[in-house]
Amino acid sequence: MSTDRVIAVANLKGGVGKTTTVLNLAGFAATAGRRVLVVDTDPQGSLTQILLPEAGLAAKTLTEAFRERAQSLDGFRQPSALPGVDLVPATLGLDAVLQGAAAWTGREYVLLEMLAPHLAAREYDLVLIDCRPAIDLSVTNALTAARWMLVPAECSFMALDGYEYVQTLARQIQQRINPQLTLLGILPTRYRGGTGHAQAALEEIERQVAAVRPPLRFVPVRLAVAAADAPAYKTSLAQFAPASGVGQDYRAATEQILTFLDGGGR
Repeated sequence: MSTDRVIAVANLKGGVGKTTTVLNLAGFAATAGRRVLVVDTDPQGSLTQILLPEAGLAAKTLTEAFRERAQSLDGFRQPSALPGVDLVPATLGLDAVLQGAAAWTGREYVLLEMLAPHLAAREYDLVLIDCRPAIDLSVTNALTAARWMLVPAECSFMALDGYEYVQTLARQIQQRINPQLTLLGILPTRYRGGTGHAQAALEEIERQVAAVRPPLRFVPVRLAVAAADAPAYKTSLAQFAPASGVGQDYRAATEQILTFLDGGGR
């Protein structure tokens, strides 16, 4: 079993584009012919609400999967509203299950155990885990199951505080639980070209990147209405506005990531 194609998308600051990033990376990867699994670990379920087909739930959710300590995601994953993308949905009930799971032995490995048979069978070319903006068992499980951590960081200084906290958490998990966990890159999001604050924040992100030297460096994703409109139609920019500036930005990020993973993640 290899987790080399599992990416946790995390930042402890809310509103920086985590869900938008997962949605659009999944959309463009699927458009490129890749098999994609998206796992929503945020009990608020924003990604679930976007990706659930009009027919609604056709499977149990991550809440039941955790409650049952499932040994695979069979029965919990379903085709999403995006062609080529499977979804493991989340619900508010996940919070209560996670609170009860605090006493479990091996509680950090529950998600990895569920993913293991699908990774061993190489059923997916890309697995994306959408994390909530908090430090809890759901985020710990995501970072334990992932080989890579991608951090969307809005081009503002407040978002960089969230990056620093998640980096600290990632180092702790790397030292104690998952030594393979590695920062894939910091993705600058919601970039407002021409504003002094955004440019200063982008320069600070670049300094952070230069300090930690992740394998990938991304161009900033521009702030655009299309990125907010696409979810309203239960789709991604790959289907809604692929030629838009923000669509091109997410396409470029997806291509970078897939090329890196296809090269063995080195």
